[in-house]
Amino acid sequence: MNHSIQTLMLREHGKINLLLINIKNSNSEEFNKFKWVLEKHIFIEEKVIFDIYNNSSDEEIEELNQLVKDHKDMLWLISEIEDNTEVDENISKLKETLKNHSNFEDEIFYPRLDDELDEEKKKLIVERCTEIIRE
Repeated sequence: MNHSIQTLMLREHGKINLLLINIKNSNSEEFNKFKWVLEKHIFIEEKVIFDIYNNSSDEEIEELNQLVKDHKDMLWLISEIEDNTEVDENISKLKETLKNHSNFEDEIFYPRLDDELDEEKKKLIVERCTEIIRE
């Protein structure tokens, strides 16, 4: 089994981005599927990855706090879209927030986890993530 967190999460980011491309409003099956996949992804990051990752430096703590803030911002934007509040503008903001968030994780955060975590922790993260993704 490949224990690359980056590979697994890159695949998930790709899935989320493909779903987001088709979002026009909140009254669609595509929106509901996007919301479900994003909420699951946020759960994976916050309850699996962030809990297992032992951040030690002030910079790493700050990065995790920013990632959690991004999650809250994305969920707030989804709520605004569901309320039909400035839908086009909020979809654009959601796309931009998600793009910046994913880029940081894909280019910096996940490669660092793969480099810094021991095989046992990487295996645990990949196993738990895979279990949630399958459901």
